[in-house]
Amino acid sequence: MLGRGIIKNMNAELPKNQQELDRIFNTARIPEPTEFNGEYFVDMLTGLPSLRVFKHRKAFYLDDGKAIGNNILFKGFVWGSFYLEEGFCESYDRIKVVTISYKVPKNSLITNKMIDYVRCIEKDRLYLGRFNYLLMGKIKFLGYFSLKRKETT
Repeated sequence: MLGRGIIKNMNAELPKNQQELDRIFNTARIPEPTEFNGEYFVDMLTGLPSLRVFKHRKAFYLDDGKAIGNNILFKGFVWGSFYLEEGFCESYDRIKVVTISYKVPKNSLITNKMIDYVRCIEKDRLYLGRFNYLLMGKIKFLGYFSLKRKETT
């Protein structure tokens, strides 16, 4: 279900308004960690500037049945590994989400404090996420982002 009717035309841009994105996030479907597969372009919608001009994307794959992945810039510069799991959006009404956790030993002390909460607008195509950072033991919301499946040719 496309955000329960909030987004009717999937070719339309997602809003940049936090209240509209809150509404979409609340009504979007809870994805399964294993449904993410392949590359998805990342576009910051609020808060931080988007790295889309650097071809920022997340690459997801399964390793021994566990959903994992990396952030990628340009043609293959990897800058942060992560794993996916079912969870709750801690600083936002504790609604169910897929959590993208960067708490991976090979990440830097800065990167491993990133936490994304993701819900599904259209399975295998479009997801809405909340980018967060763990600062002094508290999760701080830094902005919404979209994950849009990279078209394969």
